[in-house]
Amino acid sequence: MKYYESHEDCYKKVKKSKTSSWDEFQKKADRFENFCMKEFLVTALDTILPKSKARVLDIGCGTGPAACFLAQRGYDVYGIDVSRTAVEIARTNAMNRGLIINFSVDDICHTTETGSDIYDIISDTHCMHCITHDADRKAALSSIFRLLKKGGHFIMETMSIEDTSRWSHDGGMRMDEQGILWNEVEEDYPYDKVFFEDKFWMCTRRVLSPSALQKELEQTGFQIEYIGTTQDIDIEYMADFQAICSK
Repeated sequence: MKYYESHEDCYKKVKKSKTSSWDEFQKKADRFENFCMKEFLVTALDTILPKSKARVLDIGCGTGPAACFLAQRGYDVYGIDVSRTAVEIARTNAMNRGLIINFSVDDICHTTETGSDIYDIISDTHCMHCITHDADRKAALSSIFRLLKKGGHFIMETMSIEDTSRWSHDGGMRMDEQGILWNEVEEDYPYDKVFFEDKFWMCTRRVLSPSALQKELEQTGFQIEYIGTTQDIDIEYMADFQAICSK
């Protein structure tokens, strides 16, 4: 199975813990509504001023905090995630709030949506850093570009680092020069893994520099309208890269 499909195991832990989101489970938010990207998402929406019934796709939607927030603002919201458990929880979260959101299990790298020019806005609320391989990242960004309407906007927030050598290799985790974060796993772990240094490893994150992330977006064909970074609250040498792009 693909390395990023391991998020299913993560969301099974969320479900078992009876929390409503990954941020809550990780104790990064005190409640469902206070998801990590909320402040930037509000700023981005206030900047682009989408029409009241704009069609929005939230990729890697998880249990739906951003999707629910967008639906509460009156947008026509769709959310996709590779994790069936995440989508199941997201549907419950939306239903409990009286919201109609079209959640589905799908993979932005190999999406089942074959159309083009469908969405006014596509939001990445911390999805792209879970896609590590160059081919997968290119496929995901190409799908986003294809699905976005002409004049539409892609709002992105993702992990970033300037110097990969600063990452600590302690505790069964290491980062290579390409910004790929590897976690040590058992030999029988069912997801894509590689063997080096006499251990099995699975890639879990791709943490690129702001300039590398900007280059990816520009090479895909996006027009950059805003780029910024915010300091990570836990790790001094990490940041969140934020971008507003148009097609």
